[in-house]
Amino acid sequence: MKDFYSFIAPFYSFLSKLVFGNDLNDLKIRFVSNLYQKKILIIGGGDGLDYREFQSDLEGEYWELSEAMLRKAKKNLAQSKLTFHLGDFRSNPKNQFDEIWLHFVLDTFPDFELEQFLLEIKKVLKPHSKIYLADFFKPQSNVQRTIHSSMLVFFRVFTQHQRTDVPDYEEAFGKAGFQKVDEMKKRKGWIRAQLWVSAAS
Repeated sequence: MKDFYSFIAPFYSFLSKLVFGNDLNDLKIRFVSNLYQKKILIIGGGDGLDYREFQSDLEGEYWELSEAMLRKAKKNLAQSKLTFHLGDFRSNPKNQFDEIWLHFVLDTFPDFELEQFLLEIKKVLKPHSKIYLADFFKPQSNVQRTIHSSMLVFFRVFTQHQRTDVPDYEEAFGKAGFQKVDEMKKRKGWIRAQLWVSAAS
C-alpha cells in the first residue's frame, strides 16, 4: 500500500501550527477526560504529537493509514498503552471501546463511505460511550474559503485526497443513529470539536 503521507509527515505538525496556531490542538484535547477509566480507539491519529502530554493514560488501539505517520506516533506515544495498527480499521465486535477519537480524518471520506464507516465503528462502542470528532466544517469567510480551497488542492495533489468539499457531519451522524451532546467552535465555527453518542444511549 502506497504511503501518500510520507512526503508531508516530517513537517505536517509544523505546517498545522504555522497556519492554525494552537487551535487544532485545542480541539483535539478539549473533551479529553478520565482517560484512566477508558479504552480509547484512535483512527487516523497522524503523528500522535498532540496526545503526547497525557500518553501515559492512553490505553486502546491506534490506527493509521500512513506508515510514516505511524512510525512518528509510535515514537511520540512510546509511553502509552496503545497498540498500533497500520491500514484501514477493522472492527471486531468482541473488542469494545469507551470512546472513539476521529480527529481530522472524516473529511477524507466520500459521503457513501462515511455513512458505512460510522455504522461500522458503532459496532465497537460500549453502551453510553462517545465518539469524539474534531474536524473542518464549512468555511465562514472569504479568507477561510481561500485557505480551505488551497488546503484541498494541496492534499489532492500530495495525498490523493478524494473530496472537494467537507462532509455534512450532522446529517451523516444523524443517519447513523447518533446525537450530538457537546460542541466547541473555533474560528467562527470553521473548525469544531463535537461529542456524539448513540441516539439509543
